[in-house]
Amino acid sequence: MFKNKCVLITGAAGTIGTALAHHVLAGQPKKIILLDTAETPLYDLEQALNYENNELTAIQYVLGSITNTILVDKLLSENTVDILFHAAAYKHVPIIEKYPLEGVHVNSIGTKQLADSALKFKVKTFVFISTDKAVNPSSVMGATKLLAENYIRSLSKIPSNTTRFVVVRFGNIIDSNGSVIPLFKAQLKQNKALTITHKKASRYFISVSKVVSLVSISLDFARSGEMLLFEMGNAQSIYDIAKTTVENVGLKVEDVSIKTTGLRPGEKLHEELLRSDESIETTVHPEIYVVNSPLKTDLTLLNNVFKQLENAVAIYDTKAAVKILKTALKTYKSKNSEYSALD
Repeated sequence: MFKNKCVLITGAAGTIGTALAHHVLAGQPKKIILLDTAETPLYDLEQALNYENNELTAIQYVLGSITNTILVDKLLSENTVDILFHAAAYKHVPIIEKYPLEGVHVNSIGTKQLADSALKFKVKTFVFISTDKAVNPSSVMGATKLLAENYIRSLSKIPSNTTRFVVVRFGNIIDSNGSVIPLFKAQLKQNKALTITHKKASRYFISVSKVVSLVSISLDFARSGEMLLFEMGNAQSIYDIAKTTVENVGLKVEDVSIKTTGLRPGEKLHEELLRSDESIETTVHPEIYVVNSPLKTDLTLLNNVFKQLENAVAIYDTKAAVKILKTALKTYKSKNSEYSALD
């Protein structure tokens, strides 16, 4: 899969990006380009990979953002990139609900600019890492990812396009940075009460090792424009996860206080994997499905939406940006948010 190839990973120092970097390196590529805005995590990744690299692979560590089009164009023009894994994103729902323009700038506009550059410099395969929060989005974060999904899939329909564009969708990564299990462990370590948003809240979870494995396997058969969904099993109760975490550290559930804080801005009670107008087809792999998802917006309309969003970001008009997202994405309905008034 990766032997003698050039692979670029955005968001390389994040949970998924780091796991991809280790996985790709083991495949003996010719070169890996690791791009991230987080300086210290990127440094930590460099130290870790230095121990693994057998010097058959050139590794380039790049501190920078996908929104820097000059930097991205430079990287893609100077390297013949075979596979680009786009994992860079703002992912925390309540934070992006508070700062929508940052989410729009990186998750939507940044993805568009990166994909446009990939098309221009003939990257062979572009894999966009999406999320279940893009399904019937209730948050700005989910909406920015859905808009990016639509754009990536639309690019595959350009007749002259030689890049294979693939979208992969899955739920929460177990033990990822900022996720619920590390939070519970930290609270237990400090002898604090565990905090959950709602006793009935549920989420889909998947391990990062499984994500990386399934992403790699999907490259064997995924066709341009396809959106893939990974097997997520049943949704897990956050309350049950809290109790299990307590037991896993050797404590008794009845000895630990579990407090309910209420759903945060943009959060759903239950996440979804498919819209009502979407269906799935099996593939050659039992844990990878193709999502049949109607694409109702053409590239001309999408480009107009992005132009409007760029204008809103340029003048820092939060309300205008959210209104544009809601007009463009009919399934985007805010929950527990000040932006519900705009629905």
